[in-house]
Amino acid sequence: MTQAAVTHYEVLGVQTTADTAEIKKAYQRSLRTSHPDVGGSTGLFRLVQEAYEVLSDPARRAAYDRTPKDRSSGHAGRTSSHGPQQKQSRSNSDSSQQKAEAGFAEMEQPPTPTPWNGPAVEYRPPLVPPSGEARKIRRPAPPWTRTWRTVFYVLGSVCTAPPLFSTIWYFSTTQTNPNWLVMGLTCLLITALTAGFWFVAAMFPKWWTKRKRPAPPAILASAYLVEEILSRTVHGVPGRGLSVGRFGDRAEIGAEGERRTARLITHSVLPIIPSARLINGLRWPGSEQADLDHAVIAGNRIALIDSKMWADGAYWWDNKQLFRNGRELKAFGLGAGVEAIRAVYPGYIVEGWVVLHSPTGRLSLPSVERAGMFPLPGRAPIRMVTPRELVSEVHAFLVQGDAPHVVQVPALAGLLRSML
Repeated sequence: MTQAAVTHYEVLGVQTTADTAEIKKAYQRSLRTSHPDVGGSTGLFRLVQEAYEVLSDPARRAAYDRTPKDRSSGHAGRTSSHGPQQKQSRSNSDSSQQKAEAGFAEMEQPPTPTPWNGPAVEYRPPLVPPSGEARKIRRPAPPWTRTWRTVFYVLGSVCTAPPLFSTIWYFSTTQTNPNWLVMGLTCLLITALTAGFWFVAAMFPKWWTKRKRPAPPAILASAYLVEEILSRTVHGVPGRGLSVGRFGDRAEIGAEGERRTARLITHSVLPIIPSARLINGLRWPGSEQADLDHAVIAGNRIALIDSKMWADGAYWWDNKQLFRNGRELKAFGLGAGVEAIRAVYPGYIVEGWVVLHSPTGRLSLPSVERAGMFPLPGRAPIRMVTPRELVSEVHAFLVQGDAPHVVQVPALAGLLRSML
């Protein structure tokens, strides 16, 4: 049975009893997400335009309401003399109706990978299965505890000075003050208690953070990763870090781009390199936000990928400025993330890619033109590519590393710990 197509009222998100003012407000609201200049697709933008043109005209709306309810929104409002043609168009679009409502078409099938003919997967260091109780370790104190101690030492010195000076004064007036011993000892006790309190308050965060705690499964080289975690090739959920509260309506568009990239890597890269591991949604070192969409690690190489679902057009990128159809856009920030990961993993080769997904689902779109590869200071060069280019370039980058069949346990554990 064929699924009923979306109506003009559903495109704008209004009831069939909505008046002209409500339809106009819904139309303006839909433009904020469907217009190609804000990341929408031309297909969805065309549907919104056609729905508003029909429903804002009383005569065309009345004719539209009299047509059968199983019509396609792209043909609604027209006369019923083209019934067979409408049925044909409706049957061709039923399979992609759900994607059309969201504003983008189904992605093309990713390239079929070739089998892996290299050595078997090897783990370094070798896996150490846990035995007995969970191993407890001491971790280094965080850097903020040093600032905490400095502040509390200063406050403690200020608070300890008055009773200390009183103690010295009472012990220096033994000839004139008959109660010098009682008062001096009292001030000495107050001085000791005050100094002890501020010392404990200053040192407590360091003692607490350095206490022995069970090592989690993702602790680095001194512990172990359980084999069940290591054997997984995909970790994390793509798009999980995109909050609607933070990104608004763009969150679902960005999440779809991340899901498409994860599908590309899972289908066309991971089967070729069995040691490769895909991690979705990572924080920059020292950050609490998912600023890195994907990381793929194999051997001593790490590929960082940022996913974008943007409107089709002619893009131009020179690692400093980004243009689409001659209009300047905000440049990518992934270059700083690549430098941050390089600082954390000095023995690894880290490179970055930004993949642009087309709402049409074609792997060879949009058009990408690359110029100079000299980024701003403090940023690594980034490759802006189409989905098809991403698969070939990431595969070539990973297999050219030292021992691509090896799973480096410490680096994988570190990336897993930085997941949201």
